[in-house]
Amino acid sequence: MLAVECSRRRGLVYPLDNYLIYMPIRKFVLALLAMMLVVVLAACSGSSGSDAAHTPSSPASAEDPSTGVGISETETASPSPTTSAAEKVPSAPPLAPVFSVATIAGETIRLEDLLGEVPVYLLFVPSTDNEIDRSQMSSIQSRHGEFEELEAKVVVVVSDLPIDVIEMRDELGLEFPLISDPLHVVAADWQVFDLDNEGKVSPASFVFDAHGKMIARLIAAVPDDRPSVDEVLYVIEESLSVGAA
Repeated sequence: MLAVECSRRRGLVYPLDNYLIYMPIRKFVLALLAMMLVVVLAACSGSSGSDAAHTPSSPASAEDPSTGVGISETETASPSPTTSAAEKVPSAPPLAPVFSVATIAGETIRLEDLLGEVPVYLLFVPSTDNEIDRSQMSSIQSRHGEFEELEAKVVVVVSDLPIDVIEMRDELGLEFPLISDPLHVVAADWQVFDLDNEGKVSPASFVFDAHGKMIARLIAAVPDDRPSVDEVLYVIEESLSVGAA
């Protein structure tokens, strides 16, 4: 009797001839088995459903224009600043930010009045004392007559004080419009300011055809990465020949 009483306190009964599971324990085991069965069934059904839900979709077509980096349809495989721009420019203004700014000569340049009327070559130059900047200005000036023959307008935005820009103009004999942008307002609108987080303007060139369409651009990755005058004249001449055809 003492052995039986002690066993009951533990929830079990031990008869002398066999072992019997006490009823509360049996109910618990049956409930546990039922729960395990439900979990197994749910896992099987979820696996089949996920296989259907995760069926891989077909890859996008290589010809889908939304998946590629495109260049203007009017551009050709000729050596031009456009090819370099596609490789080096992570982003560019989707629409040309227009401006109305006075040049150092007092002339007001309204870009919106030029675009769509004549070809435009817009440049951004970081300084007036850098030899690379000055050499680029001299090269353009030496061929400025060819731009005029094409009725193309050259506009240069210089990130320097007006007095310094005037001095550079006089020393180099520059005849095209020069805009002083010491606070980088215009450069920031055109997304060529502080690209390297150094608070500087990157040398940049933007070429528009006579219809106001951007046909070439180059934002320099290194200071001496500038398009040649031949390249700029070439894309302008090509755009004019296409328009005349």
